[in-house]
Amino acid sequence: MDNSIRQNGEIMLTVSDGSRSRLKERGKSNISLISRCSSTDSEQGQEIGCSTYLLDPDNSKPFIIHLSQEEIQSTTADTDSNVSFRTREHSLSKCPLDILFYHWNWAGFRLGCFVVFVCVLVGIFCFVLKWVTSQTSHCVPPREWWQGTVSYEIFPASFQDSDDDGFGDFTGLRQRLHYVQKLNVASIRLNSIFSALDYPLEYTHVIDFKNVDPHLGRTSDFDELVQDIHARGLYVILDINPALTSDQHPWAAHWQQNKSGEYKYFYVESNDTKGENIGPQEEKKNPNRPFGGHLFLNWSHPAVQMELNSALEFWLQKGVDGFYMKGLEHLQFALEIDLYSVMKQWRQLLDKYSTPKKKNILLVSSQFIQAVKEKTFRYMVSLLKLCDILDFRLHFNGTNIQDFREQLTVADEWNFYSSLSWVNWHIGGSETTRLATRIDTTYTLSTVILLLMLPGSVSLFYGDEINLQDSKDALTGKIFREGQLCPMQWTSAKEANFTKNWVSPWLPIHSMSSNQNVEDCSAEISLISQLIATRDKSASLWMKAIYDGKSAVCDGRPFTYVVHSGNGRLITLERNFPTKERYVVSANFGPKSVTVDFSKLFSEAHILFSTESELQSEERSSRPWNSQNVSLDPGDAIIIEPR
Repeated sequence: MDNSIRQNGEIMLTVSDGSRSRLKERGKSNISLISRCSSTDSEQGQEIGCSTYLLDPDNSKPFIIHLSQEEIQSTTADTDSNVSFRTREHSLSKCPLDILFYHWNWAGFRLGCFVVFVCVLVGIFCFVLKWVTSQTSHCVPPREWWQGTVSYEIFPASFQDSDDDGFGDFTGLRQRLHYVQKLNVASIRLNSIFSALDYPLEYTHVIDFKNVDPHLGRTSDFDELVQDIHARGLYVILDINPALTSDQHPWAAHWQQNKSGEYKYFYVESNDTKGENIGPQEEKKNPNRPFGGHLFLNWSHPAVQMELNSALEFWLQKGVDGFYMKGLEHLQFALEIDLYSVMKQWRQLLDKYSTPKKKNILLVSSQFIQAVKEKTFRYMVSLLKLCDILDFRLHFNGTNIQDFREQLTVADEWNFYSSLSWVNWHIGGSETTRLATRIDTTYTLSTVILLLMLPGSVSLFYGDEINLQDSKDALTGKIFREGQLCPMQWTSAKEANFTKNWVSPWLPIHSMSSNQNVEDCSAEISLISQLIATRDKSASLWMKAIYDGKSAVCDGRPFTYVVHSGNGRLITLERNFPTKERYVVSANFGPKSVTVDFSKLFSEAHILFSTESELQSEERSSRPWNSQNVSLDPGDAIIIEPR
């Protein structure tokens, strides 16, 4: 064995041929003997300075001993002159994978894996929690602006007079928009604004579909009204009857003077219409009116279709958001396909002026769809798909519970024909007597509350919220013709503040205006406004009776209401929607007080609204509310939200 010590501190130890000597440990654990690999070994991929074997079968191979400086000095003094030492630091980066794998930080790796595992578990938990809690919103399908909302129906000539001529006008309506907005309705329906013969009394005798009546103002005034309505987040719907015109209309004048001329196909002769027609034959004759007459248009004539479509487009360009097509059951046509073709043109025209954020809508009456059904119209389902709202009247005269249930059932049936159309409910309008005239004013508020609890959309006729009654003669007590279009009563002042300067309105103010006005009925108006706001926020109230099972079923129940059994004229209606709130409304329309036991419907609840102040005060008291013994006086209504 040869050894040598170099100047740089390296100690080289060489083992001679045939010898098998070992270097004894010096008691230091950090001393390692490493063979100096030959050039042949390096070429074979063996890293120099990484072998831990001291002896090798080769005849003579050098070894390297790694020592500290103190060990080098000590070793230099004690070792044989034939022994050579060389110090060199290990380099893990140059070591093979087995050494690198052995020296890996396994404790840190395990900690990192544990952290990742915990994060994955937390993420899965949050996802499941979010999915479970979001089931309520998933159950509620999206809705358009007219679906489930409340529309306020106004006859413009009877709302507010601004120029002291006795007729309401567009400017006056603009002045009262804050009141309409306070009701929390979504849209305003204008009954009739077209230039007519002897407007407003004969508002159905239209003589120009492209112009407003002078009593209401100018077309520019209407433009400003639409802008103000839209600025308040409300929508505008126009009523129009395309079935007929006044016999004084320019088309009618030409047709009557020369029935073989340019307008010879514009109108239909009485009892001479060919093909299947919707509506009774007597409706083709001039209605029994004291002033002027009607003529029915021939809707199989392309020129008539073009003229009316041009009128609809005229109003759509001014920002109108939809049309209520009245009197379609009296529309005259030769073939069934003509009716479908006409309504399809209306649909395309409405869609043309729609936007992704706002769709223009088409409303039709229940009388029209019922007439279509009775005629076994082949295109009935196709027609319904063109309509957005089917308008139904709730015939209510203090009716019993069975009749109420049947009316809802009849309306529900139409949802099976078309899931796209929504049912709209109303209890009176421009063509019926006032609610407060038909029934005792004791029951009017309860009736309005029941109306607002019905499934689908709702239309509220102006003045019903203040018990407005038909105008009648003060001496004879007889109701005026078109008395339901009586002026709105704002205050108890002279002429109910509808007009000023002692000008007489076009219809007399009712004698009960001293206590049936907006100013004195603030409590009732506030209750109605709050109920409309609650209705708009809860799918249990605004959803229609039968909803689409594919997009909204959460528990397999397609109906959103239940009519519970009652006694006599007590009506109890429950509204519900899967995973949403439940509401129960109960109203007493009978002549006597009744006691109701709600404990069978729920175990715990609180009163949401009530026409009886004592019930509200009982709810606010510290003592528990007794749901087993609830007394309702005649005309009382209560809305309960079970917990």
